[in-house]
Amino acid sequence: MSTQVKIGDRTFSCVKLSEADFKDIAAVYVIICVSKDGSWTVLDVGQSGEVGTRINSHDRQSCWVSNCTNKNIWVCVYPMPSSPYSKDDRTQFESFLRKKYNPPCGER
Repeated sequence: MSTQVKIGDRTFSCVKLSEADFKDIAAVYVIICVSKDGSWTVLDVGQSGEVGTRINSHDRQSCWVSNCTNKNIWVCVYPMPSSPYSKDDRTQFESFLRKKYNPPCGER
């Protein structure tokens, strides 16, 4: 079951990483670590034209695990389909979120 979380200025649909089963859609994704009190921190931000495949085989999963001590890792997705959005739109939104949250994983 997904949970709605406000990240940046948009509402993302979030699920536990272990339960993630995303379709290959164009989207921006945010990886978060959720603490026992329900607060969260951003671990990573990315974008993909095939978000399901990207999350399932992500090369930075070890970084997520090492930066989330309780291992309660969630994946949040904001769909940005190729109509009306372009890859540039996704990249710009990804950059905005990276600057805002400064995640420990991924490119700076």
